[in-house]
Amino acid sequence: MNSVTLIINDIDLYNIFLNSKLFDEVNIASSLDERGEYNYLIVSDRMCGTNELIQNVENGMKAKKIIYLLSSSKSSQSGYTALTALLKSHDINVFPPALTDNQILSRFCDSINLQERRINNVIVLFGADSKVGTTLTALSIAENLAAQSEGSIALLNLAGHISFSYVDSNDSKGMDSIKSKVFNKILSQDELSEAMVQSKKCKNLCILPPCKSLIDFKYYQTEHIEYVINMAANMYDVVIVDAGWYPHNALYFGALNSTPNRYMVTTQQQASLANHLMIKQQALDEYGVTARKNDNDLKVDSPNNIMLIVNRFNEELSSNIVKEYDMVFAISLPNIPMAFYQTELEMKSLRGLSKQYDKQLDKLTNLIALQIEYKLTQKKKTRRFFT
Repeated sequence: MNSVTLIINDIDLYNIFLNSKLFDEVNIASSLDERGEYNYLIVSDRMCGTNELIQNVENGMKAKKIIYLLSSSKSSQSGYTALTALLKSHDINVFPPALTDNQILSRFCDSINLQERRINNVIVLFGADSKVGTTLTALSIAENLAAQSEGSIALLNLAGHISFSYVDSNDSKGMDSIKSKVFNKILSQDELSEAMVQSKKCKNLCILPPCKSLIDFKYYQTEHIEYVINMAANMYDVVIVDAGWYPHNALYFGALNSTPNRYMVTTQQQASLANHLMIKQQALDEYGVTARKNDNDLKVDSPNNIMLIVNRFNEELSSNIVKEYDMVFAISLPNIPMAFYQTELEMKSLRGLSKQYDKQLDKLTNLIALQIEYKLTQKKKTRRFFT
């Protein structure tokens, strides 16, 4: 029998598992039976401490697979990495904090090799550092996808920090205009559509400007970001998400955990690498986005299908920067002198400014299309200002 038992105090999570119809039986309990025999077991750290769980396993409690859920409110900076090693020695898997209920279900299905319907038309980009060009790269990709296809494309600016969107908009547009509906989960598809700006270059591209109110960043929860992304994924053929680079709020982790299709943007600068390694150690590792292989070498990383985009690439610079990230190298996008100044002044992307850039952008667009099984048409010619 394909059954799962949840030792939790979260009725919403129980209902997610129950309503998924993926299991023959879903049970919920408030405590463990140390002499019990379970099929699949999921235990919250709010209901059972680490030592108690290990003790039950050593006393003979049996389960086909045990998952231990860490709560965001109870986790420490070193909690996830340390507990993962400890509990794995007892055949117990750990799920990191900052996951929504749907994301817990999805990860659990992956862990037991159970096929589960999931959104696959979402691509998320995040930066190794500030000013590496994450937002501009996301916009260039979105425009290229829109120009080379007949489907509808959405670009969501969900960075958890002030971000320049390269889009003309007013106060009636963007995340700020729909925040109360998002917080209460009563947003309609029409309201989300009205909050977005239609691209002047591509009529099939709609862009959601970012949150501009500093005080509001702390009020967003991961479930709010998942809510917006899921709605957009049901409205548009492809959704590109800009998660920014700032890892200290729920927008960042809500976006990163929304899809397995993740791309990190960096440059050849050592400063960007140093910043990424710090964020990786203190945030990405601790929230299960990346995994540390060796505590003696903090640069060693399990890439987990994260693809790497090296932005502003200059062939004259000798650099082994790609190897330092230990991710799956996707593409390098060439540097275009003075272009970033022009894009900010004219509120436009880098697409069409350089023949070499467009060539690499096409390769990246094709890669993304293959990854999400999205059909592209013949590329439309664009005016180029530089060669």
